[in-house]
Amino acid sequence: MATTELLKKVLYTGVGVVATTTDRVKKSIEEISQVSEEAEVEGKKKVEDFTGDLTARREEMSARFKKVVDTVLGQFDLPNRTEAENLNAKIAELEEKLAAKKKTVRKTTRKTVAKAKKTVENAVEEVKEVVKK
Repeated sequence: MATTELLKKVLYTGVGVVATTTDRVKKSIEEISQVSEEAEVEGKKKVEDFTGDLTARREEMSARFKKVVDTVLGQFDLPNRTEAENLNAKIAELEEKLAAKKKTVRKTTRKTVAKAKKTVENAVEEVKEVVKK
């Protein structure tokens, strides 16, 4: 019976070791899974914070760059974007006025030429009548 008892103890110990090992493996997997989820959440938060900071810094750098460019343009007495846009708008307005004036000049010129032509024709007729006499 001693052998049977020994075999039972070995069998029970083996089953106990397997059960304990299984429990420990399950706990380890659960811990790893939990750590993985926490790491994912933390990583996502870090990425969002980084992109938010990056956007803010980009806007800040853009504003600084624009200020430097405006300063340099001012030193060289060059127009900035707003001034250039205003000048372009003024040029377009003046071109429209010029086109309207050209139309008016053409109409006036046509009328003047027509009147001059009639006057010349009348003068020619008068000269012909004088010559006939």
